[in-house]
Amino acid sequence: MIVREFRYRFPITAIAVVGLGVLVALAVGISLYLGLSSATENTRRLMAQRSESLVDGLEQRIASLLQPVARQAQWAVEQFERGAVDLDDDRALNAFIHGALGAMPQVEGIAITGPRAMSRRWRRASLQPLVEDWSDRPTFIAWLEAGASQAGSKWQAPFWTHTLGTTILLLDTPIRIDGKFAGLYSQAVTISDLSLYITSVATETTVTPFILYGHDHVLAHPLLISWMPAVTNRDRPLVALDALGDAVLERIWTPDEQELFLLGGMTAASSSGVTVGKSYYVFLYRNIENFGLEPWTIGAYVNTGTSDLGEWLADIVDSALSGSFGYTGTSEGNEFERVVASVLAGLAVFVLSVAAAAWLGARASRPVRALAAAARSIEAQRLGGLEPLPPSRVAEIDDANRSFNHMVAGLREREVIRETLGRFVPTDVARTLLSEGGELSPQQSEATVLFCDLEGFTALTEDLGADGIVELLNEYFEVMVEILERHRGVVTQFQGDAILATFNVPVPDSAHASNALRAALEMRGATRCREFGGQRIGNRIGVNTGPLVAGAVGAKGRLSYTVHGDAVNLAARLEGLNKDLGTRILVSEATAAQADGFDLAPMGDVGVRGQSQRVAVYALRRTLG
Repeated sequence: MIVREFRYRFPITAIAVVGLGVLVALAVGISLYLGLSSATENTRRLMAQRSESLVDGLEQRIASLLQPVARQAQWAVEQFERGAVDLDDDRALNAFIHGALGAMPQVEGIAITGPRAMSRRWRRASLQPLVEDWSDRPTFIAWLEAGASQAGSKWQAPFWTHTLGTTILLLDTPIRIDGKFAGLYSQAVTISDLSLYITSVATETTVTPFILYGHDHVLAHPLLISWMPAVTNRDRPLVALDALGDAVLERIWTPDEQELFLLGGMTAASSSGVTVGKSYYVFLYRNIENFGLEPWTIGAYVNTGTSDLGEWLADIVDSALSGSFGYTGTSEGNEFERVVASVLAGLAVFVLSVAAAAWLGARASRPVRALAAAARSIEAQRLGGLEPLPPSRVAEIDDANRSFNHMVAGLREREVIRETLGRFVPTDVARTLLSEGGELSPQQSEATVLFCDLEGFTALTEDLGADGIVELLNEYFEVMVEILERHRGVVTQFQGDAILATFNVPVPDSAHASNALRAALEMRGATRCREFGGQRIGNRIGVNTGPLVAGAVGAKGRLSYTVHGDAVNLAARLEGLNKDLGTRILVSEATAAQADGFDLAPMGDVGVRGQSQRVAVYALRRTLG
């Protein structure tokens, strides 16, 4: 194929000058970054203020609900202690408690428990108290003793009460008259009222407030206002996080983003984001330890209305630009608008610069990509369909393509030589010959030798004739060689109908004995399950392990790769002994000692021609694995 050449070529350095355009884009990018940083910082500050206000408002809302309860408790206990209300005057006490309930709508019930565990409990809906003797209940006795040692009011852990049929927050305040413990004054706030109270802080339907008790339980949530799941009882007073039915809140501790970069470091509230369904939700929360035995996690999550965080942030920026977050001020607003206008103009120039650079880069890199693709084809040894690389007007690329085309031509010639050699010597030997410049150094090593011969070959030759026997041998040798090479064996000789193969020479193989036995079993099995040249044939195999010498021998101009040594001779003798012993695969003791996982039947010590001592042999029947 004739390759056309260009008369004029351009050095790649000239093309690099176009890179100045990138510097322009870089300058525009810096301007864009500075302007956008200012806008982003302003947006972050506004969002942080809004987030902080949301969580602060929630905390203040909780305080406005619970702190008056504590103040009323102190006032009520003072009335008892100075004698303004007599604890033994049922009529006066009943009127006093109902007045306290009327003044404090968030309190659902009040109880006074005397030092002898006699309890009087008032509900908002009942005019008369419920009186019970708790002296026989160890848990209540322990609770009463703990209350007697309190210095002041104390919120207890969430508590499920049978009287109210719900979970409550209980504030206990000890009563001491003349320095002696006179009882506990307890006020109950239901978690449904707490849920109702915090929900009023969310002025938008997209905001869902919540309070978590500890890590895995829900103390307040809009779902708990009028619905109390059946899972709550005396033993489990709070709803588990995964039993509430809020798929968004369940993900608070396994968010998509642990800390939103837009708010990170600018607010005391923690923030994270999670995608549920087609919507993206943002969590804002903080821990407080003012109430109860476990820390409370108060916060809210916001439905941004999109599952793409990038779209949500874009909406935030749009809101900041339009002033919907409360950004005011004429001069500051005009300055901000000028920054935005310059940013948008810079962005337009930047986009155009990048587009031009991308187009030019694609044109300049096309020949480089073609060269890389061709190199990958060579790496994968796919030379057949590889077309010559075209010329280029870029001088350096044109020189590279010329050199590459010459290299491919040389590789193709070398491949032809290797394939031709491989027809007459083992492929690994041919590869070694080419890599060592045609020289093949002698090699001495321990190896396993497999010798295989056909049964009744002489009779087959007489019956089939020349053409038939050649067809049979070609089919037979093709199958046997494929099996041997798959098990890392190398066929060194074909001797009539016999095959001589070695393992560990010339290709190193640490498991050569085992691989030789696997190959022998598969070779024997192949003759049992198919025909060769239309004939059913059988073969016998001998396998031996020992030292041998491998190398190229012969006349100066005609060499043959072969192996020599007593190990080779013994393998051939073992193949012949199969006929006398009635076996198909005979293995020497040296091979058996290095091969595990095979069914080897001892055949005793036999005399072998050419061996000075008797040889222990084994019949190979199958693998045990």
